[in-house]
Amino acid sequence: MDDISPLEWALRPMRKFAVFNGRAPRAEYWWFYLATVIVQIPLTIVDKTIGEWSPLSSLFSLVTFIPWLAVTVRRLHDTNRSGWWLLTLLIPIFVVGFAAAAAVGATLSGTAPAEPTGSMLVMMIVAVVAMIIVGIVMFVFMVSEGTHGRNDYGDDPYGPGNLEEVFA
Repeated sequence: MDDISPLEWALRPMRKFAVFNGRAPRAEYWWFYLATVIVQIPLTIVDKTIGEWSPLSSLFSLVTFIPWLAVTVRRLHDTNRSGWWLLTLLIPIFVVGFAAAAAVGATLSGTAPAEPTGSMLVMMIVAVVAMIIVGIVMFVFMVSEGTHGRNDYGDDPYGPGNLEEVFA
């Protein structure tokens, strides 16, 4: 696998569009991530220059969402972690949603203050802290070296690392 170019690594998740089983090495994940950022930046600039609403960057995000989800799950599998870890990204969203629901409920009941209360500010701080923690944890998982040899999710994507595994 050493002879695969960065472009081939970046396109590999698009070829495995919705494959959530198996493992993805760091190269596959990070080259795909870099490629999507490199494409997304000019599309966003074009969107902003065209006018109020341009679908280019939104369509690109939509097209790459499932491959991103799949390659992230496979990357977690490479580190011998379940793809369900990806759901931790939703924790800050739930915290913000809970705070927003509380604010809407207070507004509908007529008890909402003109300014945010201390509890609302605390919820927002908790959401930001949760977002930072979850982001750091996921980043560590994504940069971690994959399991050498076979793990719970399949064979090593780089193949056997030594002769004993080849002839076992």
